[in-house]
Amino acid sequence: MDQMDVDALRQLAKMLYHENTALQKEVRKLLGEVASLKGEAADDLQQRLIELLASVPDPKAANSSSESRSAGTSPKKERPPQPGHGPRQQPKLPIVNATYELDDESRDCTVCGGTVTEMTGQFEEADEITVVERRFVVVHQKRQKYRCRCNANVVTAPGDLKLKPGNRYSIDFALTVAVDKYLDHLPLERQVRIMQREGLRIDSQTLWDQINTLAGHLRPSYEALWDRALTWPVLHADETSWRLMTVRVRPSRLEGVS
Repeated sequence: MDQMDVDALRQLAKMLYHENTALQKEVRKLLGEVASLKGEAADDLQQRLIELLASVPDPKAANSSSESRSAGTSPKKERPPQPGHGPRQQPKLPIVNATYELDDESRDCTVCGGTVTEMTGQFEEADEITVVERRFVVVHQKRQKYRCRCNANVVTAPGDLKLKPGNRYSIDFALTVAVDKYLDHLPLERQVRIMQREGLRIDSQTLWDQINTLAGHLRPSYEALWDRALTWPVLHADETSWRLMTVRVRPSRLEGVS
């Protein structure tokens, strides 16, 4: 419980105490009127008031008794640390601020019936980690055409870069398929099922075409890494064979050198 909750409870206790005092005065007044109508003696009325007030607990006395009990008891033992690692810091995640406010219908005070007002700069703050779902969209590209007054030259605005001319899928799409397959070990058929659940109609052959075209662009980098490895004084060879599923008379195997 924070300091704001403690202050609110104290204000509520004071309000209830004053209300109780006012009710006691009202009861005393009503009992006096009843006694005068019945012709009862003043001593009987005073005795009834004493019995009535004795049945009502005094908040000040209860508060002082609780303080004396708390002062006389030994301090509580510290709570043992909770198991687990606790919340991890997320320095690489972007922060999106979300502010929640009460609507007009929820601003009625449940204590006095008034209206609660905004406490400037006061919030209950907490962090929540969520996921923003990816979406596949069709980008309808319109490349503007231009012409000269001579009617001999027509120029078209360039569009986005593509893996090959006329390719329907973007470079980002091909990179996503390659990362999911070779870095996260997600087979193409499984990617197809995931994409179909997200609304994209596609097959594994189309996904293979994208990463195959991407591999053609990355081949110069692969060959440069091979040439660099050959300049090292020592090479590490992995003789663990990997059978190539090709139709040949002699079995074909693949070995690695790094």
